[in-house]
Amino acid sequence: MNSKYHYPFLGLILALFFPGAAHILSGHWKTGIAWYFGSLGGVCLCLIVLSLSISLSFGFIIAIQLLVIIYVVSLFICSYRPIRRLGCGGWIVFLFIACTANIISASIVDIVRTHIGRVSIGIGPCMYPTLKSTPPDITASNMLVYQSSPLQRGDIVRVGPDQNGRLWAKRVVGLPGETVEIQPPYVLIDGEKLLDPPIFSKISSRAEGYAGYVNAEDMGFKGIALPITLGTDEYFLLGDNSPKSGDSRLFGPVSRENIHGKVMRVVFPPWRIREL
Repeated sequence: MNSKYHYPFLGLILALFFPGAAHILSGHWKTGIAWYFGSLGGVCLCLIVLSLSISLSFGFIIAIQLLVIIYVVSLFICSYRPIRRLGCGGWIVFLFIACTANIISASIVDIVRTHIGRVSIGIGPCMYPTLKSTPPDITASNMLVYQSSPLQRGDIVRVGPDQNGRLWAKRVVGLPGETVEIQPPYVLIDGEKLLDPPIFSKISSRAEGYAGYVNAEDMGFKGIALPITLGTDEYFLLGDNSPKSGDSRLFGPVSRENIHGKVMRVVFPPWRIREL
């Protein structure tokens, strides 16, 4: 190995933190910049496409995942190359540029995730068995859909953030102006059993792994007083796994401003890919 170059495996390590770093440091800076912007654009494009408010076929989602795998493998194969040795000052300059670029990239991706589309890993059992956590379902959410259309009963929405900055998935049950009550295993809307859309009938009948609806007291918590009549900008949100969900029974109705998007589909693992 020429003393002017580092061993190729260093290029692989740098690629983990800065796509295209190995190319830039080996003198092929145009190719390195292309890898960098290709990675940034690819992440944003995947978030946008997977969260589209149209039906996406199983094959289409699998094709996206395969393209991502091919891209990542190609990046690492191409990054296995000798890179020029830099002095202390050279490494400081490079790391400063890399960190600055990554901060900018993270900010751009965060804007896309916040305002256009996001991919999230399922946490906890609150939506089981609709969303599973072992292994976790990865879902795609559209963060724009409610800017052009109203929330619908039965939608799975992203709500929050909580004290840790996370957005949780819950199902819209009660709409503004309605009176909501729970008489296990049913939810009552204005005194009538909620059976439509069909998911509510399935949950209430305790079919296919669902447990029916329960009151907060049945979970050992105080909760809010039911029945409750919702305000003009309030929604009653519940988890599908009622006995293990923290939702409007405990924390009350959710205002429209705290609902940030609609969960559109499960995109991973492959055997669970489906529209929601």
